Amino acid sequence: MLLRAKLAAAALLLLAIGASSAASSAAPAPADPDQEMGLEELLRQPLKEVPRDVEVSTASRFTQSAAQAPSTTYVITANEIARFGFRNISDILRALPGLYTTSDGFFSYVGARGLGRPGDLNTRLLFLIDGMRVNENVYDAALLGGDFFLDAELIERVEFTPGPGSALYGNNAFLGVVNVMSKRADKLGGAELRASRDSLGLQQARISLGHRSEAGWEGWLAASEARQDHIALPYETPPEAVNAQRELLWTNSKRLFGSFNAGDWALRAGYSEAKLGAPSYRAESMPAQFDQAYILSDNSFVALNHERSLGPDWDLFASVSAKRSNYRDRFPSMDPQSGQQRLFGTTSRGRWSNWDLRLSTRRWANHRLMAGLELQNDAEMRILTGLEGEPALQEFFGDNRRVGIFVQDEWQIADKQQLILGLRRDSSKVADPSINPRLAWVWSGVSDATLRLMYGSAFRAPNLNEFALNSSWEVALPKPERVRTLEAAWDQALTPQLQYRVSVFASRLLDLIELNQVDLPVYENSRPLRNYGSELELERRWDQGARLRMGLSLQRSRDEQGAGLSNSPAALFKLFYSQPIWGDALQLSWQSFAMSQRQTAAQSLPGYWLNNVNLLWRPRLDVDLSLGFYNLGNTRVIDRPRVDQSASQQPGRSVQLALSWRFGS
Repeated sequence: MLLRAKLAAAALLLLAIGASSAASSAAPAPADPDQEMGLEELLRQPLKEVPRDVEVSTASRFTQSAAQAPSTTYVITANEIARFGFRNISDILRALPGLYTTSDGFFSYVGARGLGRPGDLNTRLLFLIDGMRVNENVYDAALLGGDFFLDAELIERVEFTPGPGSALYGNNAFLGVVNVMSKRADKLGGAELRASRDSLGLQQARISLGHRSEAGWEGWLAASEARQDHIALPYETPPEAVNAQRELLWTNSKRLFGSFNAGDWALRAGYSEAKLGAPSYRAESMPAQFDQAYILSDNSFVALNHERSLGPDWDLFASVSAKRSNYRDRFPSMDPQSGQQRLFGTTSRGRWSNWDLRLSTRRWANHRLMAGLELQNDAEMRILTGLEGEPALQEFFGDNRRVGIFVQDEWQIADKQQLILGLRRDSSKVADPSINPRLAWVWSGVSDATLRLMYGSAFRAPNLNEFALNSSWEVALPKPERVRTLEAAWDQALTPQLQYRVSVFASRLLDLIELNQVDLPVYENSRPLRNYGSELELERRWDQGARLRMGLSLQRSRDEQGAGLSNSPAALFKLFYSQPIWGDALQLSWQSFAMSQRQTAAQSLPGYWLNNVNLLWRPRLDVDLSLGFYNLGNTRVIDRPRVDQSASQQPGRSVQLALSWRFGS
């Protein structure tokens, strides 16, 4: 009840700030034309107004103004990543409206608009890097932990377009699309060294090299490593067993990412590896003894893009990428015959390629037409279970090919009105064809305001992991899950320094695929569900460079009998405030995140309120020093991201010191 009261107070505060700011906001004082500033001072000047002409590309798969995009798109920039001390992609996702994240110590999970089903591997959000699909092909999982390809400091911006996106992107774009865009060589020119360490023992180091040639090509390469030798146990443990288990709980990750651009061509390649050591209880040992178990994930990709103009009214985009994923978990066991220790576990391997071809034209007045063809060819999909070094006890193979054909028309029906019509058909070897429409009306008849009415549908087909589990119990595979959503969104700039957004949505979810938590541990289709919600966001900036962003997300999910979903928070509140102390050279930032209580099949998870504070010092343009305090109040956060594991405690208070040094640019 206390947290609900705080959330209600936060919502009233948000509205009060908006009303008072609209009444009292003053225009910025004119600059003195006789006073000259150096280059460093110019680059440090804060943005005093809320930008409305931000360019986004995720909503329509081409660059356009966010105010004219057919879907609401939220953006986190590199400047915000540095200012608020976001350490990884999970921190960034948590800052986006309607999203919430958690971790089981190795895998990071994200929920959207109240759907974060226990055991879900992020299959209902489509993740892109520079527009390229990165959900892997065995679990359809988005890897957001140490195995994500990009360090946070290499990200230029993150765009999140909520709502069904299958009319443009096909499978997995069920609850939204997240597009992570990497930096270019103009931001990573020369060499950069970065090192950080936190009070929990996590050490990170990265080096990058970049160059922009006068001949027109540019490129950069970055390599990083992170390690934590001892991790606090996330579950309750007898005091006498704490030290023995802590020695066996550790993590290590490595990343390599490269980018090259020349004219109309772009080449990207990446490699990630994450390894987690974990204690494994030795059966029947007295006193309790533990052996070393581990989980390993390594992934790689290479992608080539070509974009060119075919004439004054025609544009072509073509892309091909090859990807690989490899997952292994190994747990020690004693062979009863030989008395020797063996390793037992699961291995999954995936290899696949994606092909993307899009043609767009403005040949006809008031129309922007786009047609596209996408192909995913799964060269390898395999899950094996058994003793290492011996034939698998169970082995599952997949053979699939996905083909998507889509068309979209952005029609300027009047001076202040746009109508967006889209349709896509997806087919594969393992599921019936799925047809998903898109309809949006965008109206900008009021100055500095936009109204959007949107309708769309999306689907997600079962993956090899779900097939393997059901097949091992000789149970039929569930049907593809579907969602239909109707949404209205309004955003308005009340003054150049004050903007707000409000949206309401209603969704109908059919055949949601979820793990049975009562009888057999198999995947089944749920009864029809209805999901209602709203999102309210306010952004305010001041002449001196201070900025505030606040957001409140509310949702309610119920089935036909009125029962709610597990792991489904009814309310999320987010606040971000930054204040320059010494111009842009010294910035103090505060981030607050609150979540209401949730129910799971095993227990009720209490709501919580987290606060982070970050101090960013830039004594020169080539040096960044940040000091971050995370979970400042040492709030005890209990979570249960998986149904086959007990509740785990998320990390408590920590302090991180990070230094970046750029030279030779």
